Amino acid sequence: MLIQRAVLLDGARTDIRVGERITELEGELTPLRGEVVYDAAGRTVIPGLHDHHVHLRAAAAALHSVRVGPDEVRNRQDLARLLAGAVVGDDGWIRAVGYHDAAAGPLDRVVLDEVSPTVPVRVQHRSGVLWTLNTAGLTRVGLADHPDGRLRSADPSWASTLLRSEPMLAEISARLSRYGVTGVTDATPDLTADDIDSLGRAHRDGELRQTVHCLSPGKRILHDEDLDLEELIRWVGDSHAAGVPVAVHCV
Repeated sequence: MLIQRAVLLDGARTDIRVGERITELEGELTPLRGEVVYDAAGRTVIPGLHDHHVHLRAAAAALHSVRVGPDEVRNRQDLARLLAGAVVGDDGWIRAVGYHDAAAGPLDRVVLDEVSPTVPVRVQHRSGVLWTLNTAGLTRVGLADHPDGRLRSADPSWASTLLRSEPMLAEISARLSRYGVTGVTDATPDLTADDIDSLGRAHRDGELRQTVHCLSPGKRILHDEDLDLEELIRWVGDSHAAGVPVAVHCV
């Protein structure tokens, strides 16, 4: 691609030839045969941005989930209206994301039963570490007697009962591209080798345009109420001894 009449951050005007990387910067370049030409028309160009903390599969799934954060929900009536109009997924669930107590107050199974349809519903807290399920949802995951329906995202005892889905990445990739993001670091905890290979394959196949790096296996979420400091110290030491950097997400 040839970008003509671009302006760099220092104010210099230039043409830019781009292959897999930038190959030429000159005041004026002649298009090559078959080369795509883009006229920047005097607008400023910047290098591709890198998003250093994204959860690609979760972000892709969120595009097809109902948003119930403070921007969309001001009271329980709003929450009930959005959940009533939500599309039930192929897995039989209504999936809602972005909730915060500022929207409609503290959420538990009792409140969710009052405002949600009778199909399984799960609502993710904005922090990403907590889901609230209604009674139908708790029954679906084998926890019909759970006291409040508030379940940790990282708890495999219930999360493993959900149908594993691999949302396509093309839509979230296109959105990132429109923001100028050309590379990402996936910060999803507990990624397996197969998960990492899947992301790499999506990039090679063109489904994911961005280059991708992963924090796993050196990423861990720390929960303050059950923190084992000695075990954490051993994990950091073992990771460093193996040449693996670490990242911690504290909640």
